[in-house]
Amino acid sequence: MDESFDWYSEEDMMSHPEGGIRTLLQSFTKQKIMYSKFTIKNTTLEVKSPKVFFQYENAFERQAVAFYSPHEQAITHVAPNSVALLGGVMKGKGIAQYCIQGKGGLYENGCFKSLREGLLFYSPLAKGQVTSIFTLESEILPLECVEVVAWAIHADTKEEAQFLNRELFQAVQKEF
Repeated sequence: MDESFDWYSEEDMMSHPEGGIRTLLQSFTKQKIMYSKFTIKNTTLEVKSPKVFFQYENAFERQAVAFYSPHEQAITHVAPNSVALLGGVMKGKGIAQYCIQGKGGLYENGCFKSLREGLLFYSPLAKGQVTSIFTLESEILPLECVEVVAWAIHADTKEEAQFLNRELFQAVQKEF
Protein backbone atom coordinates (compact mmCIF):
# COMPACT_ATOMS: atom_id res chain seq x y z
CA MET A 1 0.00 0.00 0.00
CA ASP A 2 3.01 2.22 0.37
CA GLU A 3 5.09 0.74 -2.49
CA SER A 4 6.47 -1.94 -0.21
CA PHE A 5 5.76 -5.60 0.44
CA ASP A 6 4.64 -7.21 3.65
CA TRP A 7 5.21 -10.98 3.49
CA TYR A 8 2.90 -13.30 5.37
CA SER A 9 3.18 -17.06 5.28
CA GLU A 10 0.05 -19.21 5.37
CA GLU A 11 1.03 -20.31 8.89
CA ASP A 12 1.00 -16.69 10.08
CA MET A 13 -2.07 -16.08 12.27
CA MET A 14 -0.93 -12.79 13.79
CA SER A 15 -2.26 -9.28 13.50
CA HIS A 16 0.10 -6.85 11.75
CA PRO A 17 -0.19 -3.07 12.09
CA GLU A 18 2.01 -1.98 9.16
CA GLY A 19 2.05 0.94 6.72
CA GLY A 20 -1.23 2.55 7.82
CA ILE A 21 -3.18 -0.68 7.64
CA ARG A 22 -3.96 -3.49 10.02
CA THR A 23 -4.26 -7.06 8.77
CA LEU A 24 -5.31 -10.35 10.25
CA LEU A 25 -4.62 -13.56 8.35
CA GLN A 26 -6.39 -16.87 8.89
CA SER A 27 -5.71 -20.01 6.86
CA PHE A 28 -7.39 -23.38 7.08
CA THR A 29 -8.35 -26.44 5.07
CA LYS A 30 -11.84 -27.89 4.90
CA GLN A 31 -12.35 -31.03 2.83
CA LYS A 32 -11.11 -30.15 -0.67
CA ILE A 33 -10.62 -26.40 -0.11
CA MET A 34 -7.54 -24.59 1.22
CA TYR A 35 -8.78 -21.17 2.30
CA SER A 36 -7.01 -17.95 3.36
CA LYS A 37 -8.91 -14.99 4.74
CA PHE A 38 -7.54 -11.52 5.46
CA THR A 39 -9.15 -8.64 7.26
CA ILE A 40 -7.52 -5.40 6.13
CA LYS A 41 -8.27 -2.10 7.83
CA ASN A 42 -7.12 1.20 6.39
CA THR A 43 -6.23 3.16 9.53
CA THR A 44 -5.36 6.33 7.59
CA LEU A 45 -7.45 9.18 6.22
CA GLU A 46 -6.29 8.43 2.66
CA VAL A 47 -7.63 6.00 0.06
CA LYS A 48 -5.30 2.99 -0.24
CA SER A 49 -4.99 0.55 -3.16
CA PRO A 50 -3.44 -2.67 -1.89
CA LYS A 51 -2.51 -5.58 -4.11
CA VAL A 52 -2.57 -8.93 -2.35
CA PHE A 53 -0.40 -11.55 -4.09
CA PHE A 54 -0.90 -15.31 -3.89
CA GLN A 55 1.39 -18.05 -5.21
CA TYR A 56 0.46 -21.68 -5.89
CA GLU A 57 2.63 -24.59 -6.92
CA ASN A 58 1.99 -28.32 -6.66
CA ALA A 59 5.53 -29.71 -6.43
CA PHE A 60 4.25 -33.27 -6.85
CA GLU A 61 2.82 -32.67 -10.34
CA ARG A 62 5.49 -32.25 -12.99
CA GLN A 63 3.19 -32.56 -16.02
CA ALA A 64 0.43 -30.03 -15.38
CA VAL A 65 -1.30 -27.63 -17.72
CA ALA A 66 -2.47 -24.40 -16.12
CA PHE A 67 -4.57 -21.60 -17.58
CA TYR A 68 -6.73 -18.65 -16.59
CA SER A 69 -10.46 -19.05 -17.24
CA PRO A 70 -12.29 -15.70 -17.53
CA HIS A 71 -15.66 -17.46 -17.23
CA GLU A 72 -14.67 -19.04 -13.90
CA GLN A 73 -12.61 -16.01 -12.81
CA ALA A 74 -10.05 -18.61 -11.72
CA ILE A 75 -6.80 -20.34 -12.60
CA THR A 76 -7.10 -24.06 -13.30
CA HIS A 77 -4.23 -26.55 -12.92
CA VAL A 78 -4.93 -29.90 -14.62
CA ALA A 79 -2.50 -32.79 -14.10
CA PRO A 80 -2.75 -36.53 -14.71
CA ASN A 81 -3.63 -37.21 -11.06
CA SER A 82 -5.22 -33.97 -9.86
CA VAL A 83 -7.18 -30.82 -10.63
CA ALA A 84 -6.69 -27.58 -8.71
CA LEU A 85 -8.66 -24.38 -9.14
CA LEU A 86 -7.44 -21.08 -7.67
CA GLY A 87 -9.65 -18.08 -6.98
CA GLY A 88 -10.52 -15.33 -4.57
CA VAL A 89 -12.53 -12.21 -3.85
CA MET A 90 -11.74 -8.71 -2.58
CA LYS A 91 -14.65 -6.27 -2.31
CA GLY A 92 -16.68 -8.36 -4.76
CA LYS A 93 -13.90 -8.53 -7.37
CA GLY A 94 -12.08 -11.67 -8.47
CA ILE A 95 -8.55 -12.12 -9.77
CA ALA A 96 -7.09 -8.87 -11.11
CA GLN A 97 -3.68 -9.98 -12.47
CA TYR A 98 -2.13 -13.37 -13.02
CA CYS A 99 1.13 -14.90 -14.20
CA ILE A 100 1.23 -18.62 -14.95
CA GLN A 101 4.69 -19.97 -15.78
CA GLY A 102 6.64 -23.17 -15.96
CA LYS A 103 9.23 -23.35 -13.23
CA GLY A 104 12.12 -22.72 -15.63
CA GLY A 105 10.50 -19.58 -17.04
CA LEU A 106 9.67 -18.31 -13.57
CA TYR A 107 13.28 -18.54 -12.38
CA GLU A 108 14.72 -17.28 -15.67
CA ASN A 109 12.35 -14.38 -16.36
CA GLY A 110 10.69 -13.72 -13.01
CA CYS A 111 7.02 -12.90 -12.67
CA PHE A 112 7.06 -9.14 -12.12
CA LYS A 113 6.85 -6.66 -14.95
CA SER A 114 7.39 -3.99 -12.29
CA LEU A 115 8.07 -4.95 -8.70
CA ARG A 116 7.75 -1.33 -7.56
CA GLU A 117 4.28 -0.96 -9.12
CA GLY A 118 3.20 -4.50 -8.27
CA LEU A 119 2.63 -5.46 -11.92
CA LEU A 120 2.85 -9.08 -13.05
CA PHE A 121 3.92 -10.23 -16.50
CA TYR A 122 0.89 -11.32 -18.50
CA SER A 123 1.17 -15.07 -18.96
CA PRO A 124 -2.24 -16.82 -19.22
CA LEU A 125 -1.07 -20.45 -19.56
CA ALA A 126 1.84 -22.83 -19.08
CA LYS A 127 2.63 -26.53 -18.92
CA GLY A 128 5.09 -28.73 -17.07
CA GLN A 129 5.95 -27.97 -13.46
CA VAL A 130 3.77 -24.88 -13.17
CA THR A 131 3.64 -21.99 -10.71
CA SER A 132 0.73 -19.54 -10.65
CA ILE A 133 0.77 -16.11 -9.07
CA PHE A 134 -2.31 -13.89 -8.92
CA THR A 135 -3.51 -10.72 -7.25
CA LEU A 136 -6.68 -9.50 -5.61
CA GLU A 137 -6.97 -5.71 -5.73
CA SER A 138 -9.32 -2.92 -4.72
CA GLU A 139 -9.39 0.56 -3.27
CA ILE A 140 -9.91 0.78 0.48
CA LEU A 141 -11.49 3.99 1.71
CA PRO A 142 -10.23 5.85 4.79
CA LEU A 143 -10.97 3.86 7.97
CA GLU A 144 -12.66 1.14 5.90
CA CYS A 145 -12.28 -2.52 6.82
CA VAL A 146 -12.43 -5.15 4.02
CA GLU A 147 -12.24 -8.92 3.81
CA VAL A 148 -9.99 -10.66 1.30
CA VAL A 149 -10.51 -14.36 0.64
CA ALA A 150 -8.43 -16.66 -1.58
CA TRP A 151 -8.72 -20.40 -2.10
CA ALA A 152 -7.26 -23.45 -3.79
CA ILE A 153 -9.76 -26.20 -4.56
CA HIS A 154 -8.41 -29.73 -5.06
CA ALA A 155 -10.90 -32.02 -6.82
CA ASP A 156 -11.08 -35.23 -8.79
CA THR A 157 -12.50 -33.55 -11.91
CA LYS A 158 -12.46 -30.12 -13.53
CA GLU A 159 -16.27 -29.99 -13.35
CA GLU A 160 -16.27 -30.64 -9.60
CA ALA A 161 -13.63 -27.93 -9.05
CA GLN A 162 -15.63 -25.46 -11.17
CA PHE A 163 -18.83 -26.23 -9.25
CA LEU A 164 -17.10 -25.69 -5.88
CA ASN A 165 -15.50 -22.48 -7.17
CA ARG A 166 -18.85 -21.02 -8.30
CA GLU A 167 -20.48 -21.92 -4.98
CA LEU A 168 -17.62 -20.45 -2.97
CA PHE A 169 -17.41 -17.29 -5.10
CA GLN A 170 -21.14 -16.63 -4.66
CA ALA A 171 -21.08 -17.39 -0.92
CA VAL A 172 -18.14 -15.08 -0.29
CA GLN A 173 -19.71 -12.25 -2.32
CA LYS A 174 -22.94 -12.52 -0.29
CA GLU A 175 -21.01 -12.59 2.99
CA PHE A 176 -19.21 -9.33 2.28
